[in-house]
Amino acid sequence: MKTILLIAVVALAPAVAEASPADTTIVVNNKSIEITEDGDRMKIKVYETSEEGDRQESEQVFEGHYRNGKSHEKRVNFNWHEKRINFNWGYKLPPSWEYDSFDPHWAGFGMGFINFSDSKLSRINDVGGISLRSESSLEYNLNILETSYKFSPNSGWAVVTGAGMRWSRYRIDGDCYMAEIDGFTSLQPSPAGTVVTSSKLNITSITIPLLLEWQNRRKGRAPVFISAGAVGVVKTISSSKITYTDLLGDKRKAKMDRGMNLRPVTFDLMFQAGFGWIGAYARYSPLGLFEKGKGPELYPVAIGLHIHL
Repeated sequence: MKTILLIAVVALAPAVAEASPADTTIVVNNKSIEITEDGDRMKIKVYETSEEGDRQESEQVFEGHYRNGKSHEKRVNFNWHEKRINFNWGYKLPPSWEYDSFDPHWAGFGMGFINFSDSKLSRINDVGGISLRSESSLEYNLNILETSYKFSPNSGWAVVTGAGMRWSRYRIDGDCYMAEIDGFTSLQPSPAGTVVTSSKLNITSITIPLLLEWQNRRKGRAPVFISAGAVGVVKTISSSKITYTDLLGDKRKAKMDRGMNLRPVTFDLMFQAGFGWIGAYARYSPLGLFEKGKGPELYPVAIGLHIHL
């Protein structure tokens, strides 16, 4: 219907110009046709209109210029509902170049279980003399930025990057806590006369991914996706905290240490797979949690789920 209307506008443009004032507006089938004549040049613009007949400036669908027997046409289609911006300058862009033809999977919210392993991933938990409460050691990921770079117009492959935040909560098992003593970080026993009910090592980090993603996307359907790569991790805040009961039986909280020789910058190897807006991920840090020679050799690992936005 739109094509027929545009053809009619072009065909009737000279006649309307002869029989109309310099500026003319015609409304046909929810289309507002604006004709402007300036000397030997004629300009025709077509807008979508509301049910009340009001012209919508953001819904311009056609613009034509006519001068000395020559014409220049431009069609512009804005479709925000489908997240598509298509500029047509006399040829049709391949569907694979449309904005929604590749949907990267990084932005969103995720949660997973975290633990420690040895350098060869042969042992999880009870590593370096440290045991965690696996069921309550959790991490939370909030990824707020993402972008992708496709290999080619028809490719299902792209490089994905972005930025996010990670909150890691390692819950240590036993009446002990992490602290730095004489330049070395290790487990320390709880203060005399107290009973530790909760001991946590808290780390907040900025994450920056560089992932290679493949997805099998069909128009109108959510994609199956797989991605893998490295995630840069920059530590921002860390602390060792305990909740304990004192000699009088009162429950108290205390921050035992900060810093603790944690690596300020490190990276993870990450793999994730899923369908549409939900995926599962696994990650492993090939670098130790602590600076070399300043703490036990602990290598963070995690598995979890991620809701992609």
